[in-house]
Amino acid sequence: MESHPAVRALDCLLDYAAGQAPSDGKMPGDVLRLVADVLAARGGDEAVAAVIGAHLPLLHRRATAFTTAHPELYAIDPQRPSPAAAWLDRGKPDPLLLAALDRGQLLAAVGANVHGAASRVAFAIQLEEPPDLLGDPVTALREVAAGPDAAAAVSRLLLQLTFTVQGRPRSGDAAEVPTAQAQQDVARAWWSAALEAGLPPGALAGAGYFALADEVWLPLARRSAKHTPAQEEADKVAERAAGHPRSPDALLLAAHLLTRPGPAPWYDADVCRHARALLQAAVALPAAERPAETEQLRRALVDAGEVDLAQTTVPADRPAPGASGSGQAMIGG
Repeated sequence: MESHPAVRALDCLLDYAAGQAPSDGKMPGDVLRLVADVLAARGGDEAVAAVIGAHLPLLHRRATAFTTAHPELYAIDPQRPSPAAAWLDRGKPDPLLLAALDRGQLLAAVGANVHGAASRVAFAIQLEEPPDLLGDPVTALREVAAGPDAAAAVSRLLLQLTFTVQGRPRSGDAAEVPTAQAQQDVARAWWSAALEAGLPPGALAGAGYFALADEVWLPLARRSAKHTPAQEEADKVAERAAGHPRSPDALLLAAHLLTRPGPAPWYDADVCRHARALLQAAVALPAAERPAETEQLRRALVDAGEVDLAQTTVPADRPAPGASGSGQAMIGG
């Protein structure tokens, strides 16, 4: 379809009109009338929508009277091609054009997995351009979750949002997050909103990808895993948690990950390996520094099949230098 002579001619005419329009209102009227006729006759044609969508930012700025008279240019229907949907999928970022789209239709497009909608919205959220595009994050996430594919829709949006914040869980240098503080604040706000929105199970599957500082990441990741134990890249999430044996959030996070239905045997094996390492590190702490949640992690490991830990005991405290013997107590005692 895209090679059809009429479609190529429309593309060329719009390129010509762009060259004739250094400011608003200067586009040739005959070209705009042709665009109107094409919209009326073949506005739902995928190739036509793609050509007009590629030029939509320019039309939005330099033919405002025309675009105001043709709101169908901005309409987004998941069941029908449109210039706005084509721009979302393949066009260049344009905050002013994004702000001109209907908020409800935009969120519905994210929920329906219209190509480009989630990534475009996530990018705008992170840059805050336009500011307050979607309003209250809790309300916006609930609207995204209003469709039939609720959990997957929210998870896609959150996953796209994590990628704009230097996403992916990391270990070792996890605290060294090379992201502007403003971006971290936005990510934290939306992640927190997702936890408060009452979303369906599975909606927080990709939350562990957020690359925030440890003191922010750990409690949010723990709450996300409690809501959605089947985290994407659960082994990476567990690996990061394993570096924090003094953190109750890290211990509970690992325990929640162990309750998930693993998508593949090696996922479970890696999660268990990191969870065992975390347990061992917690057990090695003096009793006064060992979180009470250590016992919950031990039990979760046993329930996950690590039966050798069922009778594990740990020293109640480290003996003082020169002391003989030490008491015994169950983990977390």
